[in-house]
Amino acid sequence: MKLVPFPQPYLETNNELPFDVFDGKGRLLLAAGQQIEPNTLTYLLRWELFADEAQSMAWRRQLMGVDVSKRRKIAEDDEDDFDEYGAVQKRLSLGREWSTLVVALDSVLREPRADPGWVRELCSVRQRVRQVAERALDASVCHLIYTGGMHANLYSCHQALRCMLIAGECARAMGWSTEMVESLENAALTMNVAMRALQDMLAQRDTGLSTGMRMQVANHPREAARLLAAAGVADAVWLSAVMLHHDAQNATTPPEQLTPAQQAAQLLRRVDIFCAKLSRRGRRAPLSGLRALREACLDADGHADEIGSALLKTMGMYPPGSFVQLAGGEQALVLSRGSRANAPRVAAFTDAQGAPVFRPRLRDTALPGYAVKSALDCTKVRERPNHEKLLALLR
Repeated sequence: MKLVPFPQPYLETNNELPFDVFDGKGRLLLAAGQQIEPNTLTYLLRWELFADEAQSMAWRRQLMGVDVSKRRKIAEDDEDDFDEYGAVQKRLSLGREWSTLVVALDSVLREPRADPGWVRELCSVRQRVRQVAERALDASVCHLIYTGGMHANLYSCHQALRCMLIAGECARAMGWSTEMVESLENAALTMNVAMRALQDMLAQRDTGLSTGMRMQVANHPREAARLLAAAGVADAVWLSAVMLHHDAQNATTPPEQLTPAQQAAQLLRRVDIFCAKLSRRGRRAPLSGLRALREACLDADGHADEIGSALLKTMGMYPPGSFVQLAGGEQALVLSRGSRANAPRVAAFTDAQGAPVFRPRLRDTALPGYAVKSALDCTKVRERPNHEKLLALLR
């Protein structure tokens, strides 16, 4: 048996793999076909994982979507093969698609180079992300927020993708130009390139920062902008948004008084905060969707500024991927936005007493009997549903 590395991001709660998973010494950790429960996932994330090369070969080829010869062709001409990539990805589950994109982004950000080729690789990932998002935006946001509340694995890239999707939609809601949105999305993907590994490590632990870590965190926006400029990025909005994405000095300045780069930086800062509040970090559980939205959208007087209003319009009061309790007592997962900000489309996965149901039901929360009664912290949800099966109810 020849063992080859198995990337942790392909572990998805409530799903199964068609092959065994081992540790580096060949000890079996997960049997083929065994469902990955939340506790199992937590256990597996402690290990460097491997799979038998022969047993996992068919799965790997399906995951990549193309054989070796076609992958060479894609490497030579990515742009011409975007349509083929999209056609292949439609055969994969949404979770698998996003796992693939997380690994692709992590691979690019892992080794930033002073080389225009590195920037092209990065832009290629962004285009692939846009393809998936344009086909299934709400479902994609639901997946990224839901999984972000489950684990902090590869946190930096998951956070970058969440921020890219949500910031991009907010910018479109505010009427930004295509060029501005593209610059913003590129900034979201690269804002933490200078502390990717540190951010991943910190997301898994609850201890404090050393002096060196604090310096790296404080300097990472400027260092990220330097790395991008060295690689040939000349887009002033992209570079400035990365450099200023933690700067709150212009937080209360009207947008019309800000430069385009400052506007992009402020939007990215707010979305970054919002997504972080919805994500698990160490032992810190994510906030409920409604609380995260309130803290990110509203000022001390309870009013929303332009960015807050765009975020509310884009996400609704109950963001996709968060949990709610319905008027009849059912617990439900928010799948997508609905006809009103307070009436999302949801899937009820428990009965009125909180017991799991065999067949989850799509509920129209615009109807009084199924209205959202309250947002739920994930700690109040005893049985985590298979969110991909719930998302299938939208089709």
